[in-house]
Amino acid sequence: MNSTIILSIIVVNFETPEYTLGCLRSVFAHAPACSFEVILIDNGSRDDSLLRIREEIPQVIGIETGENIGFSRANNLGISNARGEFILLLNSDTLVLDKSLDRMVEYLFADPKVGAVGPKQVDAEGRLQLSWGVFPTFFSELLRKVLHYRLSINDFKVREYLEGKFSGQARVDWVSGSCLMMRRSVLNQTGFLDPHFFMYFEDIDLCRRIQDKGWQVHFSSDMSILHYGGVSAKKNLLKVLVEYRHSQIYFARKYYGLSGVFALKLFLFIKYSIYFVRWTVAYMVFLLAGGDKKSIFIKLLLCKKTIELIFSPERPVRQSL
Repeated sequence: MNSTIILSIIVVNFETPEYTLGCLRSVFAHAPACSFEVILIDNGSRDDSLLRIREEIPQVIGIETGENIGFSRANNLGISNARGEFILLLNSDTLVLDKSLDRMVEYLFADPKVGAVGPKQVDAEGRLQLSWGVFPTFFSELLRKVLHYRLSINDFKVREYLEGKFSGQARVDWVSGSCLMMRRSVLNQTGFLDPHFFMYFEDIDLCRRIQDKGWQVHFSSDMSILHYGGVSAKKNLLKVLVEYRHSQIYFARKYYGLSGVFALKLFLFIKYSIYFVRWTVAYMVFLLAGGDKKSIFIKLLLCKKTIELIFSPERPVRQSL
């Protein structure tokens, strides 16, 4: 590709101007030594996000979608307009740490077999996040949920085990799309993010397609970013959780067929039926006691919407939240 740009950094914003500005400031504070561009996709924000960003950081290339078209389609719009040899998908609720961008670029230059690489991710307290893994199966997802929980309560043994096992570089099945650097030539082979994923699982799907084309996906702890996590999702938590299930079911159909979808839906039906009974009892207890029922009511709504999803026809590309 005829381009003088080595790295294109794509950031999607949805009504999180403070976090997005923090992310962009960190990019320029720790700018890579190579030529680069930053493309900001404003994904249908109804606030003054894009105006504030353009005023403070005018060198950012801003593109408006006009509506929330989802994480996958928004990033694809950025990729379509990118000129770089390497493409970095970077969440708006992240902070680039010293030399991380340089190290990621150098990593891809150094190993021509690697099609994509992701860094170590830590939360605001500096604690390790689980930002890589194996392709989803029933048991791998169960293990990942357990590890996520143990990390969330700051289980030092689990944290030390993961940091020791994955110190340095490791070949993995997938790395998180919150900070994922790829070769443009690889994306030309695989295609971009699958737009059927409104959000969630799109990064795992892409990493799988990258490996199907003979490329490797690597995780490296020698480079790191700070990731706050779930900032945009908190604004529409119930809808986001339902969209997660939409994406999970679509992923199961795409890679495991009808039998995989049936097994997943059966598991979800049993799980959320049990939860529905449990939270209904809890709601009645709180109702009689005069306690705060709001959080339990939201859980009941989640159960209802998830069970409805299980029995509803699968629909194509997600609509706006």
